Amino acid sequence: MQVKLLATVLVIAVVALISGYALGWSTSREIYTVTITTTITKEVRVPTSIVDSLGREVVFEGVPSRVVSLAPSITEILFALGLGDKVVGVTSYCNYPPEVPKLIEEGKVTVIGGFWNPDPEKIITLKPDLIIGSAGTPPHIQLKDRFEGLGLKVVYVHGSTRNIYDLYRDISLIAKIFDVEDRALKLINSIQTEVNDVIRKLQEVNITKLKVLILLGPPSWGLISVGGDTFIDWVVSTAGGINIAQRFSGWPKLDYEYIAAQDPDVIIVSAMNMDYEEIINDMRRTLLVETKAFREGRVYLLDKEADDILMRFSPRLGKTVQLIAKILYPEVFGEPDIPVVYKMSTTVPKTATITYEEVLSG
Repeated sequence: MQVKLLATVLVIAVVALISGYALGWSTSREIYTVTITTTITKEVRVPTSIVDSLGREVVFEGVPSRVVSLAPSITEILFALGLGDKVVGVTSYCNYPPEVPKLIEEGKVTVIGGFWNPDPEKIITLKPDLIIGSAGTPPHIQLKDRFEGLGLKVVYVHGSTRNIYDLYRDISLIAKIFDVEDRALKLINSIQTEVNDVIRKLQEVNITKLKVLILLGPPSWGLISVGGDTFIDWVVSTAGGINIAQRFSGWPKLDYEYIAAQDPDVIIVSAMNMDYEEIINDMRRTLLVETKAFREGRVYLLDKEADDILMRFSPRLGKTVQLIAKILYPEVFGEPDIPVVYKMSTTVPKTATITYEEVLSG
């Protein structure tokens, strides 16, 4: 906020024709009053008040300059808003944008632990004036009282919820704290444009919606999928697919009988940095081989950047929709162009040796 201050300076000029002093003439005095008005512009910041995702009001007297992020998605939002120079601490999972690992290597940004186990002592040592955590992550919530007891400001964003509109709220909240709401609007418009492009193309073509199974890790981890109240379900639906686990909530553990009954057309697996052949061989030893997706070679393994894009509730969510649309309907959108996505190359019988077609690797 800018406040204009008016300073009025009265300059009293006394012009005295006192010729008697100098020349001995008779004396007369004339007094002139001159008013000079000067406009001084001074920037005064009004305290910023926000309400975070826990419903807490947090007031900021100034713009934070030392920020610790407790989640990769939060780190991505900060950098996407042009606030990377204010970040002093991130998690060991924060690897995007590419400058983040570089800043860590240079010692300009400190790793404060993992997403699920941030180290409070490391965070305190950094003397942050803002810590941003995820409202849906219990270890982040557990640190709130300790940090507030030390006078540290903590703000919680949604982090991972139902749809893209919660992401927009997170972006807008962080932008308000730093007084960069114009940047937030541009970023949100950019993301929405990516999503709208997919929606428009789907409306232009006549497609049969494919049934999709999302697995978080190999089957041996417990057939963990994504429920209908998650942002990944929103991604699948927006990309033109049908999530076969949408009737469940959160991150359900499915059973083989349910999956066989749903018979998914496409299976997408978050590879979690595991060996691709090991994952497929794991699947081959289960009833998943009876699914249409496995029989027709439509099993996709997402790793590295592709896996991050799928699993993070970040400004790259528009690209997540594009990626899933390309996996489901390559005849409409083309093949996936984000590394690394692998798929089975041919129809594979139970006893076959598994081979892969590398769609794109980085």
